[in-house]
Amino acid sequence: MSTTKNESRRRFLKTTGATGLALGAPTIWIPRAMAADTLTIADNGGALGPAMRMAFYDPFEKETGIRIVNVAHESDPVTQFKLTVDSDSHIWDLAMVTPDNVLRLTDAKNYLAPLDIGPGDAKGILPGMLTSNWFGFSVYGVVMAYRTDKYAKAVPTGWRDFWDTSKFPGRRGLYRSPSGTLENALLADGVAPKDIYPINIDRAMKSLDKIRSSVSVWWANGAQNTQLLQSGEVDMADTWNARALAAISSGAPVKIVWEGTYSVDGWSIPVGTPRLKQAQQFVRFCMRPDRQAVYASIVANGPSNSDALKLIDPKRAELLTTYPKNLERLIRRDSAWWGKNFDSANERYQEWLLQS
Repeated sequence: MSTTKNESRRRFLKTTGATGLALGAPTIWIPRAMAADTLTIADNGGALGPAMRMAFYDPFEKETGIRIVNVAHESDPVTQFKLTVDSDSHIWDLAMVTPDNVLRLTDAKNYLAPLDIGPGDAKGILPGMLTSNWFGFSVYGVVMAYRTDKYAKAVPTGWRDFWDTSKFPGRRGLYRSPSGTLENALLADGVAPKDIYPINIDRAMKSLDKIRSSVSVWWANGAQNTQLLQSGEVDMADTWNARALAAISSGAPVKIVWEGTYSVDGWSIPVGTPRLKQAQQFVRFCMRPDRQAVYASIVANGPSNSDALKLIDPKRAELLTTYPKNLERLIRRDSAWWGKNFDSANERYQEWLLQS
């Protein structure tokens, strides 16, 4: 190995250690060049891990004999992803990324290997869920939920009703992030779904001004959102559909209103991995409806293969993002717009939250 490559690997170890990459040294540096029967996959970690193993990792191992080692990456994995390529370490063979991440990983330099998906492999895959270097398999919605014990007769049906505090009085919760919040504020202000992007930030903020005094809680994470709906601390809130479903599953009288936006988590392969064929094989495995059906039955995010819905209990399928009647009322998040504008939009939003 050259001195330059040794230096690159040392820099990679130092940097990933600083960012908290959850991998032990033996997993990283045991001779992986010869380990064609092992794939290291970086996913979102946390509670997602067991679901990923049940739906994808263990069945893939059993079917192919290729071992899966999964590790948790940072909430924003782009820097780590780039380092795996730039250091020539091949520490990841596959990573869970969003369309926003993909744009940043192909902007100034391409960090993504081709998936090499044939037409026959894409049967049933929904439009926009597959590109040459990314496959989306986990679809989640930024939607609205309300307590049915609070609104038993007249019920809110969309974001205009959320903003209508006269017709629907009650305690409200909103997310402490502009992502999804700005879009919903524009829907409440009468903007047609097709005209949401590019986001008119001035108009969105003026819309938020109208509801601000009625917001009891500005929630910061999914667990808090579920707890607010479960406890009845708020009567309605924006939510991620899986978080609302968690409240419903616990027995809380909560109903989802399918209006808002949706986005997708998916797989991309770091360019240069010596296990490219095995990684591509794993992606094709995750495209299968039987595997996606298991995943969606556990996680509550919608499958990207429409045939998977046929394999899921109908009552649960109706609570998933990609159920046709739900998806038709949702707008796909514009990753390109957010990639260019998130920092400025977030700065303005956070300053607005601090105003008395």
